[in-house]
Amino acid sequence: FVFALICKGTKAFITRQGRSSVKRMHLFEFHDMGWIPAACRDALTDIMTFFAVRFDVYHPVMPKLESCLRRLHTNRVVDLCSGGAGPAKMLLRHLRAVNGRPVMVVLTDKYPNLAAFERAKEEWGDGLDYVASSVSATDVPRQLAGFRTLFTSFHHFRPDDARRILQDAAGKGWGIAVCEYTECNPFVWAIPILLTPAFAWLCMPFVRPANWRHLLWTYVIPVVPVIGAWDGFVSCLRTYSPGELLELARSCNVPGYNWESGRIRSFGACRVTYLFGIPSEVLADAPAPVAENQ
Repeated sequence: FVFALICKGTKAFITRQGRSSVKRMHLFEFHDMGWIPAACRDALTDIMTFFAVRFDVYHPVMPKLESCLRRLHTNRVVDLCSGGAGPAKMLLRHLRAVNGRPVMVVLTDKYPNLAAFERAKEEWGDGLDYVASSVSATDVPRQLAGFRTLFTSFHHFRPDDARRILQDAAGKGWGIAVCEYTECNPFVWAIPILLTPAFAWLCMPFVRPANWRHLLWTYVIPVVPVIGAWDGFVSCLRTYSPGELLELARSCNVPGYNWESGRIRSFGACRVTYLFGIPSEVLADAPAPVAENQ
């Protein structure tokens, strides 16, 4: 009853122009901090990977991604901010081949989780590779050629840096896809965030491969459940809406580039917010991009 009253009051407070929404806020996330121990950061990214892979949250956008790869006549994907490599595994699971050629995914990150990258490479063999050194999403080396993807990571960037990521891809002539399963909507994510500590405690024993450091930071020193809940809450507040993504993209002012933004239903109440950008000459017959379900 109390929860219902809180929700009702919150909805009345944040409803704007007939839509339940809140203004994007860029608070801090713990696992963005350089001083967080690598073992703790890796435990967080591994539990996030477990969730993304176990529930296959990004499967609704895979047909759009495959369509972009076909239109650009490429089978090579450069995954930025790869974390625990979960979305890349889903991508390879859904897209084994494009235009008759096997898909190749290259993992990169500012703080690369090398253990997770190596495990993914062992699992997928020639279909996956990684860059061991730090790679900034705002200035990707030219030799890293391929369609760029960012899964569950774009919200980490403030508008100026987010715009630089889009400009870097468009300016170097590569397509880019931004996908997030969080959204700035308390009526979608309030309860899941509250349950995050319980999720971490229950699921960590099933995260593979087993790692005593994961158990240490989850049960003995319960850092992962606590900061996981905080980071999950902040991730929702940071997530751009389809309209905000499209506004950022159009402000890049890169000629000859086509943008599409929207939102699509995924697992349970989860919805995937996406932004796709590719050179417009390959989309001469495509309709103008629109923002859906903001």
